Amino acid sequence: MALMDTKQPIGTIVSDEETPSFERVRIKLKAGHDLKPGALIRVDASGRQDGGTLIGRVSGAHEWNPNETVDNATVRGTLQIQPNYPGEADSTTMYRAAEAELIEEIVTVGDETKTRAPETLPKSGVAVYFADQNQIAMSLGLSEDGREKSIHLGHTVGGVETPIYLKRDAIQRHFFIGGTTGSGKSYAMGVLAEELAAQGLPLVFIDTQDEYSDLAKALGGNVVTPGKEIKVNISSLSSDLQTFLQVQNMTPLQSNIVDIAFHELLVSDGVFDIPRLADKSQEVAGRKGMVSSNYVTSTQDMLKGRLMSLQRRKIFGQGLQNWPEMMMPCLSIRCKNLHSMDLQTVATAVLRDLQSLRLGNKIPPYAVVVDEAHLFVPESQDSPCKQIIREGVRIGRHHGICMVLMTQSPVDIDKRAIRQCNTRMVFALEPDQLRAIEGVKADASDAMLRALPKMPRGTCVLSGTHESVKHAVTVKVRPREKTKDAEGGKAPDIFKIVGEDRWKNPAQHEGGLL
Repeated sequence: MALMDTKQPIGTIVSDEETPSFERVRIKLKAGHDLKPGALIRVDASGRQDGGTLIGRVSGAHEWNPNETVDNATVRGTLQIQPNYPGEADSTTMYRAAEAELIEEIVTVGDETKTRAPETLPKSGVAVYFADQNQIAMSLGLSEDGREKSIHLGHTVGGVETPIYLKRDAIQRHFFIGGTTGSGKSYAMGVLAEELAAQGLPLVFIDTQDEYSDLAKALGGNVVTPGKEIKVNISSLSSDLQTFLQVQNMTPLQSNIVDIAFHELLVSDGVFDIPRLADKSQEVAGRKGMVSSNYVTSTQDMLKGRLMSLQRRKIFGQGLQNWPEMMMPCLSIRCKNLHSMDLQTVATAVLRDLQSLRLGNKIPPYAVVVDEAHLFVPESQDSPCKQIIREGVRIGRHHGICMVLMTQSPVDIDKRAIRQCNTRMVFALEPDQLRAIEGVKADASDAMLRALPKMPRGTCVLSGTHESVKHAVTVKVRPREKTKDAEGGKAPDIFKIVGEDRWKNPAQHEGGLL
């Protein structure tokens, strides 16, 4: 980590019509000292009544140099005169100024040191310093439980590099990870997975792009493919049935009959397969008053045909019986080659099974990672999976169900779902995507978010609520340790592939191109 001197002043607070105030200060920087966006600074306000140490977050900066106005630069250019004026350290007119938002105040009451919202008005002319690691950790509400009982994500960027150790119960309040392709969100998920695995919390990946198979194996976990090692039971769709039936293009009457049959079977059988549901639906259709007597037989035949056709989908079968063994320490459900309807069905059934088992205390607490979450909880339409994910983020904290929602398209994801994810890691996003997270960016400034595309890959704005991350901060995600060779999502080297001999001389290779 780069070390910065926290004992030498970097500037002084200056006064104008708007600052200093309880919300922000402007700082005249000393010559040779720089500040980066998001850096955390401190101001000593202990000289004021009940005052403490004010912590501010740099939001912007500018330079004033009257020697480089348009007029002066034009004159020099026309006359071909080289600049000849003193540097900032010797000038009486040049300066650089920064602005910082005041976010916390550290005070000592008796023997206790604690933080509060800024209550002391800072004084003009006082010195400004970089905040030190302890002050940063206190202001952000980071864990005090040590490395082994915390979630280590990386370190702060822009000021004094401070390790980001989140309280490990932050995962119970759910995570949201957003960013464009290649911004580092999948890598960050791998870091989070390492941390949760180290804490013994089982992980289940709904892996839409096969990015986490190698990760799961590196952590000693399992990988299964729907339709092969894992199949879903129709009875697992439970309260998500109506949306499922709608996308199967059933008429309202057919959906109503199947719904009645389904819930009667839940009461009588608990677990059942497609043929049992088809038979029960025929029975319900034959009841007096359900269908016109002239159309009972045709309705029964049509229902059975439609339901039995579901058996052609390889994903259906007997549900996974050994969840406790399969999910420890982690499980990747490889869904890459599933078409949209099967993908929705698998995710819905898996999440519903896990939730039911957890509520029945038949499996341990767990975290489930939903990749490409905008496909499952879309903003403007229903999906078979939407209800169960909403339930997970709403009730999960009380039952040991932890959710991680990941997306490259926040504009398309249900905002109610991500608002309940209390820890958010936002990587580089396009402007329209940034506008989509306006309601969930906490106190992250627009400048912090706009700066992300210019920062190194793997840099994000970490924000949250008072219980997880008290204030938004720019973070560089740490390198992976146990899974450094298991990174998924890498783009192939297409030029290396097209240069292979088999494409140049396909007839000479055994079996040809195929």
